[in-house]
Parts: sequence; structure tokens; C-alpha cells
Amino acid sequence: MKGMMKNKLILLFFLISSTLLQAFEINDINLHLKITGLTEAGPPEVWRDHLILTSKPNRQARFVGAAFSIDSYQQIYSYQKNEHGVYFLILPLPSEEVVDYRIIIDGIWIEDPENPNSIRDRNGLHLSRLTFPPEQRVRQLSPVLRDEKGTVEFYIQTSPGKRVYLAGDFNRWDPYMTALREKEPGLYSAVLSIKPGRYAYYFLIDGEPVPDPLNFQKNQDLTGKDVSILYIPG
Repeated sequence: MKGMMKNKLILLFFLISSTLLQAFEINDINLHLKITGLTEAGPPEVWRDHLILTSKPNRQARFVGAAFSIDSYQQIYSYQKNEHGVYFLILPLPSEEVVDYRIIIDGIWIEDPENPNSIRDRNGLHLSRLTFPPEQRVRQLSPVLRDEKGTVEFYIQTSPGKRVYLAGDFNRWDPYMTALREKEPGLYSAVLSIKPGRYAYYFLIDGEPVPDPLNFQKNQDLTGKDVSILYIPG
């Protein structure tokens, strides 16, 4: 009885002394299907532009959360639980190359048992570690509306040294009018000023049409070809 009361007090202390953040709201149907279908916990996973952490304690847990080095461990992100008893946490993909973290289960801080990559900090604490290579860290949603005047920036990640162009309703589908600049190896971008409206477009990589992989809004043109959809509000 005393042990149970002690655990409750420890959990209450951490919830009061740290900022508790609710879990990420799932608006992507494919991500929703992925999460609801999980039957077992697994290693940390990068899915599109999000980080997914999972946990499945041996016993029924009242609370599962995580704190990260990018917040100096001052914020606790709470996991949600699906119908199979798998706890999950979804966060936007961080821009940092290395992120350390610990998870908390009912007031007890531990390493993430699903993550085989761990370190010991200068104080001797065991931490779990996430490492994000550049091709993951630069990913972001595309296109990005930069201002209310219709300035739009398009991004695509592919192999370095490619010839990448942008074709769509906004440039009469000219395959050579809008070239993307290689900002860094493998990351291409172009900035356009586009009037309000709905537009279809795709990239051309060495002459091959490719829908925008970072834009979840897609459709097919009259020939059945996959295109991405951009909407500029008026």
C-alpha cells in the first residue's frame, strides 16, 4: 500500500514540475490506420514527417510519457493507447541530428526498452538516443505558402546532381520553364508567385513526371496520370 502511494506521489511530482503536453492529433488517414493496426511495440520509426515511439508495458499502465533533450527534459509528452494495448507517441520530425530522451511509466523514469541505441550522460544517467540523417531532417511538407501574396516554395528530395523541373497549371505545364535549384546535395527547391486558385502540378526528374512526395493532396488528370494539388486562398 505504501509502495503504491509512493508511486502516485512521484508521478504527481513530475506532472506538476514539468509541462505535460497532449499527444499529436492524427489527421492523416494512412497514419491513423498504421497506428490503430499496431499490435506490438517496436523500435522508434520515422514515418513521412513524423517520429513514432511505441511502448507496451508488461502491466496495465496509468501513464506513459517521454521527455527529450531538445526541450531540456522540461516537457513531458503523453502517449496515447490503441485498442490493442499499444501506447504510442507521434511527434513532428525534429531538425536536430541527435536527440536523447527517457520515458516515464507511472512515475518511474527508464530507458526506452524498444530502442537498442542508448548512452550514459555525464551524470551517469542512461538515456535512449535517436539519430536522424540529413535526408530525414530536411523533410517537410511541400509546397509552403510563404506569405499572403501567393509566394510559394516547392521542395523535393532526390539524388544529387539531377535535372529537376516543376510543371503545372500555373506555368501551362511547360516542362522546362521552372527549374529547381539544388540548395544542398539532394534537396531541390523553387519559389514562385502564384495567384489564388486550385492548381495541379508535378515535378520532372530527368524528364520523368513525379508527384510531390511531401504533398498528401493528390489527384489524377484526364489521362490518369497522378498529380499533386495546390490550393492558394484568395
